[in-house]
Amino acid sequence: MQFKKISIGFIIASFPVISLAQVGNSYTLQGKADKPATVTLQYNVNGNTIQNKGEVKNGEIRLTGTIDTKVEASLLVSPSTVGSDGAGAMATIIHLWLEPGNISINSLDSLQKGHGVFSGTTLNDESNALAKEKQSITGLPDKAHDEDIKAIVIKFIKTHPASLVSLTELNISLSRGIPDLELVEPLFNGLSADLKGSPLGLEYQKKLIKWRTVDVGAIAPDFIQPDQNGKPVKLSDYKGKYLLVDFWASWCHPCRDENPNLVKQYELYKGKNFTILSISLDERRQDWLKAIKEDGLPWKQVSDLKKNNQARAKYGVQSIPDNFLINPEGEIIGKSLRGEDLNKKLKEVIEN
Repeated sequence: MQFKKISIGFIIASFPVISLAQVGNSYTLQGKADKPATVTLQYNVNGNTIQNKGEVKNGEIRLTGTIDTKVEASLLVSPSTVGSDGAGAMATIIHLWLEPGNISINSLDSLQKGHGVFSGTTLNDESNALAKEKQSITGLPDKAHDEDIKAIVIKFIKTHPASLVSLTELNISLSRGIPDLELVEPLFNGLSADLKGSPLGLEYQKKLIKWRTVDVGAIAPDFIQPDQNGKPVKLSDYKGKYLLVDFWASWCHPCRDENPNLVKQYELYKGKNFTILSISLDERRQDWLKAIKEDGLPWKQVSDLKKNNQARAKYGVQSIPDNFLINPEGEIIGKSLRGEDLNKKLKEVIEN
């Protein structure tokens, strides 16, 4: 169960449109709660935000409505008890699948603590079963744990080709950064026609097309971004060198954690026809420059300081840190390389 706590008064809702059309029908969302609260069910349909609000009464919550699609929704639980100044209360957002039928909450209070589940409808039950299987993987090193989780997700997608859960797992769990197209493309092609033709399916098809243009073996798309002094820098300026194109941001902790390794590799190979070009996804110039100084990054840094960085969009980068290794001919020869994987690849292509 995905949930998070937020301060009342600082809620900015932004939910993805993940839906599959079907015959209109009614839904009921009901369960128990120990404490008074206001509950808001929120979801998007065709770009419109829809809300259904209710109160905990006599220890129970019940919301009813009609829905002609299956969508990922969020339930906002706001405690009724607040301080005299209206501060201090914490709201909880919990994600669920909204579809026709009777959706049960085993306990609203358990949901707020991250221990409850929604059940009673197909997508919620499928999601619960998948989550339970993932949670059964324990006691393994991080890499082995991630591989086992990945295998569970792949198996689920293959055995549930018509489930929206499969499409969301493909889109989120297996497609972070720049995914392995030899893995995700066949999985997508194996989904039902309805899923592939849904809004999320059509959006994913566009991503596949974009990712193909920056896959290993493709010529790296050119772009221009200004450096710290506002001077335009082109990717093609680096043709003739091994180049690591690095996407990062000052607010990205994994990026900052990886920076010491990048500095080490830069110092090791900078005299061997290798350099780095970093593209920051920052929007605040002062944060960007401060992070460069703090992390001691000596190579060229660029950013357009826009919310939708144009270089990021061109390369289809969904999460950071992410990177592309380009050879002197401008061909992408590696992607999403971090830590020891990056070190081994650089040694392989530069020293051999």
